[in-house]
Parts: sequence; structure tokens; C-alpha cells
Amino acid sequence: MTYDQITLQLQKKHFAPIYFLMGDEPFYIDEISNYIEEHTMPEEQRDFNQMLVYGKETDADEVIAMAKEFPFGTEKRVVIVKEAKELKNIERLVKYAETPAQTAIVVICYKYATLRASQLKAVEKNGVVFHSEKIKDYNLSKWILSHVGKYQFKMQPFVANLLAENIGVDLSRIDNEFKKLTIFLPPNSEITADIVEKHIGISKEYNVFELQSALAKREIDKAYKIVHYFCQNIKQTPNVVTINSLSSFYLKLLAYNLSDKTIEAKTKVFGNAPFIQKINVEYAQKHSVLELQKIIGILREYDAKTKGVESNLPDEELLKELVYKITH
Repeated sequence: MTYDQITLQLQKKHFAPIYFLMGDEPFYIDEISNYIEEHTMPEEQRDFNQMLVYGKETDADEVIAMAKEFPFGTEKRVVIVKEAKELKNIERLVKYAETPAQTAIVVICYKYATLRASQLKAVEKNGVVFHSEKIKDYNLSKWILSHVGKYQFKMQPFVANLLAENIGVDLSRIDNEFKKLTIFLPPNSEITADIVEKHIGISKEYNVFELQSALAKREIDKAYKIVHYFCQNIKQTPNVVTINSLSSFYLKLLAYNLSDKTIEAKTKVFGNAPFIQKINVEYAQKHSVLELQKIIGILREYDAKTKGVESNLPDEELLKELVYKITH
């Protein structure tokens, strides 16, 4: 099952007798186990009916014994096994899944490891198996833009990129930063770069996504300001990376302008996020097909020059020339 499917079932109070949560992304495993821990029964019943144990400190037989105890004053017991990768005799717990106690909910948090599908057939038949996969770097900004809505905040794509570049694929930390922002930001607030700098501690530095935006909006003064910053920090913002990113950006705008401009075309070119679709469609509408083809040609020319083809100019000068030709 997917994370969204499991969450929906939990919200409806449809609990399985056993959950096997495995994989390299701890965030979703924690989210599911924490939800079960906090929402299965009233707090006053947890002392008698909810057990939280750690793999290093117990074994499968003890977990099974806890699960088979009869609940006191409630319909089900909850047994949550953290750090289950360290659990002794875990195969016995998998065997338990063949006939799990219907008066218990057993949650196995098997982080940073997986079992083979053949080993988990009984769990899949009688409970839930969830494989929490690590998010790809190139999908992180999109994940941030989607996840920020959970806290009723808004965010521009370049701010999501700023977070992605500086924090990296640490979903738990990103989520915690959003939680902290709820303390002083009202619902529907926009998380700006200044807020990120002040409250999350990430320095506001120009990046290629802001250059894309400035060029697409024809904000020439801002584009030159960003280029000046890039030239002063050319090792951190190499031309090869800048040109590759700009090329990808303009190729998408061209692909959209050459398409039938349907909803399916927007999704195919720009992805599923509605906000990203909207802003990129606006950028595309500001450019003709001929203009986009010209810009892509300029980018290809300067990609070659940056790699030493028919040019010995320093990268700083090449970047200035490139942006001048795009904007004139």
C-alpha cells in the first residue's frame, strides 16, 4: 500500500492487525507509526494497552506475547516495535502474521532495510506492508511544494529550491521546520526567502531558479544582479550547471508552446503540481516559439564555449555575454 492509502485507512479507524513498515526513508515510517500511537485509543487507556519496545531490547517472542495479551478496557492492544532491524528472530514475527491476534495492532518499524516480498506474503495477506523509498534529489523541490500545503502555507518554487539545496533530502527536518513556522505564521501565509533566512537559518543566496524567473519575466536588472553574484561565486555556480538548468527550462517552455496546450500537455511537460504548471504556463505565454528557439540556440553556443570550443574567455565573461544575448 502507498503512504496516502494507509493514511486514509487510519483516518477512517480501519486498523490492520499488523503493519510492516520498511525502507530507507524514515520520515514516512515515523509518520505512520506515530499516527497509530497517538490515534488508536484515548490517552488514559495507553498505559495498560499500548507497548513501545526497541529491537535491541527485546525479541520476536516477547513481541508476540505482548500482542496476544487480552486488551483491558478497550478493543485492541497496540505494540510498536522501533528499530526492528535489530530484533532477534524476526522471522518468527513474520510467521505470527499468518494468524495474527485480532485484538492487537502490531507495528514493525524496519528502517534502512527491507525483507524480500516472498518473506512478507503473510503480512500482505493479513496486514499491511509499506516500502518507504528515499525521494530522489530532483523531486525534492516538488515534494516541498506539495508538503507545505499540509501546514496551510504557500511557497514560491525558488524558495522550495532554496530549502532543497541547503537542507537536502532530509524530509523529517523539513517537516519540523514547517511545524516550527506554525507557531508564529497564520494559516495561508507565504513562506518567503526572508522567512527562510530568518527562521530556518538558511542564507538567502541567488540560485539558478531565480535567474530563470528573472529572465522569463524580463526583469533585466534583477537578472544582471544575479549574474553579478554568480560571477563572484563562479566555483559554487559553475556555468555548466547554470546553462544545463536554463536549457532544460527553456526546452520545457518550447515543448509546451508546440503542444496542444491541454491539461494533459501541461502535466506531461511541467509535472503534476498545479502551482508549478500555472507559473510555467505564464512564462511560456510570454515567449514565441521563434524566440524560444533562438534562446535555446544561444544556450547551446555558450555551452560549447564554456567547454572550450572556439573560446578562451573566462567563465565570468561568457556568462555575462550569454545573459546579454538572451535579454537583447
